[in-house]
Amino acid sequence: MAQTLIRLLALCSILLGYCTLHAQVINDVHKYDGEHKNETWGYMTLGDNVITDFFFGMEMTYKRHLSDRWYVQGDAQMQLGKKLYSVATQGAYRLPWGWSDFYVKGKVMYNHYQRWHTNELDMSLGVTWEMPYFYVHLGASYIYFHMLDFGYWEPLTMNIGAGVNIRPRWNSWNIGVFARNYDDFYYEGYNLNWGVNFYANLKKDLRLFGEVNIRPAGSMSQLATKYENSFKIGLKHVW
Repeated sequence: MAQTLIRLLALCSILLGYCTLHAQVINDVHKYDGEHKNETWGYMTLGDNVITDFFFGMEMTYKRHLSDRWYVQGDAQMQLGKKLYSVATQGAYRLPWGWSDFYVKGKVMYNHYQRWHTNELDMSLGVTWEMPYFYVHLGASYIYFHMLDFGYWEPLTMNIGAGVNIRPRWNSWNIGVFARNYDDFYYEGYNLNWGVNFYANLKKDLRLFGEVNIRPAGSMSQLATKYENSFKIGLKHVW
């Protein structure tokens, strides 16, 4: 696995090297750049896990900056193989502080697992602290499962995540590493995922991005048998 990550980093470095002369698209992951109120991005996910073997899916997101401080966002995914269909809505308030920004974020998400006739409702609230080179996220979520005639609430789940980049996030390309117990469409107790991500601006309003995500099976044990590995690749457009 270490050799695979090294090869992926090398490939990303070569790809990003072609993009260093392009202008930046936006300042950072969340912040409004003062010009483009609308953002949309879509990506494809390829991977395998111990339950469904190979799977692939498509994800789409639309974000609207209501002001320099507020934004709202909608997300949807369709995972074939897993037979998982998801929709989500979220909003956030930005509080600037020096060179950093704090985001207070709320999210509601619905997942339908067609294969197991199961529905999942997730509600989360958290705070993300973004600096030029790294971010930290702390939050909590309630998860409700309903299958057939049975439903239950899981105990309050803490959401934790952190990531670091090799360049400030306003650069036209970047590579980073991360560890977290959540993703765009799931929260997972205390089981930490980890991986590598990158982005590169192709044009002023267009960005290429990708991510390798390694998801182990054991709770808080990165030596446990793996549950899932996945790769994301997509484009982001602002206007």
